[in-house]
Amino acid sequence: MAGKVVSILGCGWLGKALGRTLVNRGYLVNGSTTREENLIILSGEGITPFLVNVEELSEDRAVPFFNADVLIISLPQRARAGKSEEYIHHIRRVMKAAHRGNVKQVILVSTTSVYPDMNRVVSEEDADAQNPIVVAENIVRQSNIPATILRFAGLFGPGRHPGKFLAGKTDVKGGDAPVNLIHLDDCIGIISLIIEQNCWNQVFNACADDHPTRRAFYTKAAVDLGLQPPVFSGDSSIPYKIVSNTRLKTALAYSFRHQLI
Repeated sequence: MAGKVVSILGCGWLGKALGRTLVNRGYLVNGSTTREENLIILSGEGITPFLVNVEELSEDRAVPFFNADVLIISLPQRARAGKSEEYIHHIRRVMKAAHRGNVKQVILVSTTSVYPDMNRVVSEEDADAQNPIVVAENIVRQSNIPATILRFAGLFGPGRHPGKFLAGKTDVKGGDAPVNLIHLDDCIGIISLIIEQNCWNQVFNACADDHPTRRAFYTKAAVDLGLQPPVFSGDSSIPYKIVSNTRLKTALAYSFRHQLI
């Protein structure tokens, strides 16, 4: 661990918290942002800050940010915003920069949205190969740099309390559908363990063990905050999936810290 350099591309809600934890564990952490005002914030966390715009990465010279043992890519996928081609383009540019900078290993933060709603438990093999995010994952996996893909379920934690997600809403559909979520603490714990155990060339789902119904989970979460719970409609059956975390737990011997109910 001592002296190992980790560069986090995208120090948003997850990346900044991850960087803070890795600094406390003795890593040398670089963190990127696209906004100058965030540079001093990252520096205050012990993270060496870099202003990095993926579109402006040089095609012919190494960028110091990418001189790292481990590169963690935590960029917004924006697939639902119709910008999936932009994400694929950005991943290609990042991996070229990773090669020029002599990155040793890569962790790509991906998402369980790559799975269609199949009304059953889904595992890593069930991803839709045509999904643009899977296309981006494959660019990373085929780059000749050892890489692990982490498909996170919906994220919650400090500043993202699930009690606020549906509070006060009415006629909410899918009350009986299971939820797939993961707490920030577990995201950080899993990434840290992958680095510590040198667990590369893997694809993992990362999702809490339990999958309560949307009705049970979001009602309790709202009540816990003293907010008006959502009112679910009679239309309780919508397409769903239950994301399996078995492969990750087996490979890393990881025990989730947060359950949902």
